[in-house]
Amino acid sequence: MKLTHEDNRVVINLDGDFVTDLVNEFRNVIQEQIQAGHTAVVLDFKNTVIIDSMGIGCLVATFNTLKQKNGNLELCNVPENLRDVFQVMRLDRILTIN
Repeated sequence: MKLTHEDNRVVINLDGDFVTDLVNEFRNVIQEQIQAGHTAVVLDFKNTVIIDSMGIGCLVATFNTLKQKNGNLELCNVPENLRDVFQVMRLDRILTIN
C-alpha cells in the first residue's frame, strides 16, 4: 500500500485485491491519517481486481467516519467488474467513483 499526499488529500494506492489481509492494513493506515486530521481520502483501485465483504464493509465504515468529520472518500481507477459490484450494492449512490 502506497500513501501520498496531493492537494490536501491523502491518496492510497492499493497493492492488490481489497480482501481481509489488505483491509486490516488499510484500517491501520486510515486511522492514522484521520487522527492526523486528513479527511479527504482517495483510494486508487488501479491494481485491484477483487473486493470481498470485509473490503465492502471497510469502505462503508471509512465513508461514514469521514462523513462525520465533514470529509469525503473518493474511489479512482475502479475496474468495471468492481463498478458493477458497487452498482448492485447501490454503493455508487453514496461513494464518489471516478
